[in-house]
Amino acid sequence: MPDTVGLHICFDESGREIEVLDVTPVAHDKYRIEETPIFNPGIALGDIIRVKEKQGISYYVETVQKSAYKRYAWLLSKEAAGSREISALKQAVKENGGRYEQIFGGFLVIHIQKDAAVDVEAEMSRILAKFEL
Repeated sequence: MPDTVGLHICFDESGREIEVLDVTPVAHDKYRIEETPIFNPGIALGDIIRVKEKQGISYYVETVQKSAYKRYAWLLSKEAAGSREISALKQAVKENGGRYEQIFGGFLVIHIQKDAAVDVEAEMSRILAKFEL
């Protein structure tokens, strides 16, 4: 299996929205996304995309295959983001074959198989109710 690499990807034709994403090469000009892009919410971890390279920048062309993961995202308070409950949910996600990312401390993104045993939405609703004012 090829190693994961950082790839400069541009999601707009003018070249203003460039981000470096961890990807795994799967074929010529095709990569599996290994983290959540900030500049394109339509692309998710596990998607396979095709790019066209120009001057060291890979320009997004299309999504070739969507990920098998279902994506959930929440913006959490500092208290909730660092809580035992969130840590336990992240562990349950890992144990059920899913992945998570905590971006900028409070933006939690969970990627999990659609048929996973853990009900991420129900668990997060329970956790968030505890931290509401």
